[in-house]
Amino acid sequence: MPGAPVLQNAWASPGIVGAVNFAGGDGSTYAAAAAWSPASARFQLSGGIGLRSRAGLGSKSVYGVRAAIPFGGASSAFGFGAFAGVGGGQGSTGAAGGSAATDTVANTTAIPVGVAIGWRHAIGTRGFSVYATPAYVFSTGGSNNTGLVRTAIAADIGLSKALGITAGVEFGQNRARGASGPSGTLYGLGVSYAVGRR
Repeated sequence: MPGAPVLQNAWASPGIVGAVNFAGGDGSTYAAAAAWSPASARFQLSGGIGLRSRAGLGSKSVYGVRAAIPFGGASSAFGFGAFAGVGGGQGSTGAAGGSAATDTVANTTAIPVGVAIGWRHAIGTRGFSVYATPAYVFSTGGSNNTGLVRTAIAADIGLSKALGITAGVEFGQNRARGASGPSGTLYGLGVSYAVGRR
């Protein structure tokens, strides 16, 4: 979703997971999300929808969908994968790094494509993982289309078999004035619940 960091773990968990999320750094985004992976955990589909607020621009609806494929072993401590997605919504653009925008566009679209590299460790029935997601983010909207290289670093922490927390930051190239796309350092926090897991 525009305004939220691209956080993608290197593994997938079978079943359905729902989450509530907050992102900041270039406005504020509040969202709900869900992910599904088959019993084989060979791929993951996820999506979310929310509201993004930026200073002087009000609240705009945003959305995002993503597909990810893990390539590491299901029980390995180190993993890697690939992902691609698309997100968009009503948006606006302005000077890189600035919160105020003088150039506006009706809609923006972001297409991230990247890889996920991670490490995980179990602690009893709980566990945690840390991962990096370098990505190329192609954005349309405004007077210019942009392609930016961005990287996110994040952690997933399992509080129980069903409840988890995700936190991460994204940084890298910034959009130019008059173009859509991320600007500055973005950060995100999410709380997730695995449906039916005990």
